[in-house]
Amino acid sequence: MTTHQRGRAFARTVGSTTCTVLLVLGLPAGAGYAAEEPPTLPVVTNTCVGPSPVPFAGVPWPVARLAPQSVWPLSRGAGVTVAVIDTGVSAVAAGLAGAVLPGRDVVAGGRADRDCRGRGTALAGIVAARPVTGTGVVGLAPGVTVLPVRIVDGQGRLRPEYLADGIRTATSAGAKVILVGTGVAGADANLRAAVEEAVAHDIVLVAATSDQRGANQPGQPVVWYPAGFEQVVAVGGIDADGKPTEPTVEESGVDLVAPGAEAVGVGPSGPGHYRVGGPAVAAAYVAGAAALVRAYRPGLTADQVRQRLELTAEHPPGAARTPALGAGTVDPYAAVSVLDPGQAALRVEPRPAPAVLPVAAAPDPRVARAGLVGAAVGAGTLLALAAAVTVRAGRRRRWRAR
Repeated sequence: MTTHQRGRAFARTVGSTTCTVLLVLGLPAGAGYAAEEPPTLPVVTNTCVGPSPVPFAGVPWPVARLAPQSVWPLSRGAGVTVAVIDTGVSAVAAGLAGAVLPGRDVVAGGRADRDCRGRGTALAGIVAARPVTGTGVVGLAPGVTVLPVRIVDGQGRLRPEYLADGIRTATSAGAKVILVGTGVAGADANLRAAVEEAVAHDIVLVAATSDQRGANQPGQPVVWYPAGFEQVVAVGGIDADGKPTEPTVEESGVDLVAPGAEAVGVGPSGPGHYRVGGPAVAAAYVAGAAALVRAYRPGLTADQVRQRLELTAEHPPGAARTPALGAGTVDPYAAVSVLDPGQAALRVEPRPAPAVLPVAAAPDPRVARAGLVGAAVGAGTLLALAAAVTVRAGRRRRWRAR
């Protein structure tokens, strides 16, 4: 383990403990929050997701794992607008009150600050939910402003042109970070052009890798776009054991991973929560980390922010990158605080084995006595020579005895 890894492992341990203490032990009794697991966010078509019956009182493991409160003294993402391109974002969701702009619905027109399906709201909460008394469900960057962009129709369908229009909408609205929680299977030229426009406007574009399998090749992962474009930060999910939540292929271009299993998100209404997971959730955590960096280091370009996120990530064991884990698990605290991200990627060479010195044998007493005798004889000889020299010198000077 490198010195940097040991340092941030210690910081993460302290941060996780602090998170639990601040967000759990200090909660007032009788707040109506349950320790039971919330239900999974339902998939709906012709109806809307209602409030969850379970307000979660614990700290979700991704929050404890990433320890966002350890970063908040430096950055909470204030001044940064994060566009959430998905199903819209509810402006009345717990923890998001006052944080959601009207946005735009590119499918039907109008605003996008309502969310019938609940998915976009959950992703926005992972990015930006403000701390709420009674629960440890909180966003990574609770100071950011959320720009909702709806690209999914009432039946849950997504067309490539909707996705391209959504990215252009976020670009023209001044977003600094764009989160795309979904994707399409083809590298559409119009979508590519929209991505290039966002990059030209110095926007960090974060997108989820696919959670679907191909129809023609059952079991084979689908490469999603815009995540498949080189300019986009492609994000995959991991579980609590650090294993990928979805199989990927090298063409998926995974750049980073983040918690993407058993996360807890805010519901579109009411104080309750839903369990959510998948690469989209992981991408939301990375988008939150990017917002923290952009707020604390506003002089960095989008490409420099991306490099910082990748260089400070917790790299896969034994390698700088792998197809399944990319550069590793995002580390928000290191991404914000490290002075030289290039140093974070350097490995400390293992210490050489200590030199083994031969053990000296016990001294022989006879040798010691011989040494003492020799020293005495030598001293006597020196004294005799000194006396002889002195007498001769005196005679030359014609000393006289008195």
